[in-house]
Amino acid sequence: MKSLNQITIIGNVGRDPETRTTAGGQKVARLSVATSEKWATGERTYWHRVTVWGKLADVVEQYVKKGDRIYVQGRMEYDTYEKDGQNIPTAEINARDLIMLGGGNGSQDTPAPSDAELARPSDDPPF
Repeated sequence: MKSLNQITIIGNVGRDPETRTTAGGQKVARLSVATSEKWATGERTYWHRVTVWGKLADVVEQYVKKGDRIYVQGRMEYDTYEKDGQNIPTAEINARDLIMLGGGNGSQDTPAPSDAELARPSDDPPF
């Protein structure tokens, strides 16, 4: 039986991406992306950790900035780390595709987001 691990989000970058090069010479970029949902009585923002590798990480490093709207498609990866004797779970998206949708850099060809669209984060993400 075949299975599928795939996630797609459209959201706003919460802070400028952090990039580095691995010991093996591969570029990696980490960024946080906010998505939100609204209803009549309120709103909730969700923060997603995203990791991008290789040539796509080069594009992220050069062009993606805090506040930009992006489309991310990839797979979910779960892990844990130990802190003060307790296991802390983590989740992140390992991106296979990333499309810049405009926004935070004053793009003229992208209309301003409506109330029904994703909220632009005002504070740095919690990670």
